[in-house]
Amino acid sequence: MHTPCILLVSPTILKPLMLVMLVLVTAYTVFKKDWGQQPKERTLSTVKKIAFVGAFAAIGFYDGFFGPGTGSFFIFLLLMMGNDFLQAAGNAKAFNFTSNLAALAMFLFLGKVNFLYGLPMGFVMIFGAILGSKFALKRGTKMMRIIFIIMTCTLIVKNAWDYFNIH
Repeated sequence: MHTPCILLVSPTILKPLMLVMLVLVTAYTVFKKDWGQQPKERTLSTVKKIAFVGAFAAIGFYDGFFGPGTGSFFIFLLLMMGNDFLQAAGNAKAFNFTSNLAALAMFLFLGKVNFLYGLPMGFVMIFGAILGSKFALKRGTKMMRIIFIIMTCTLIVKNAWDYFNIH
């Protein structure tokens, strides 16, 4: 039987790369002020479609392997495809849920799931997703952009703190 990547590579290898990517995503979003305020119809070439599928697959792999920032990366990619912030946030939840299910299946297969922590966390996450989606629908794209920037910055600070306090 083959050993999955997650058990072969230390996640500490990905932390600096993840931090750089989150900073770039945040900077791009902050400086492009009207980005994601309105959906934009885009016709994607075959090459771009393949690139986006590859990028989604890479983010899904990253989510199962490491995880922090996955939602931000999905939202950013969906914005690049022409979604507004509200659409991107909703679609990112669906992609994130799917990648989480795939990771759960793998960890169940490997016998590495702690149900004592996992079940309550899963229920709280579902409750938070319901509240968050109601809030997002009520407040719209401008508020979603602000929340995206705040949460991504918070994630950068938290993970930078963790990374630099370990080394």
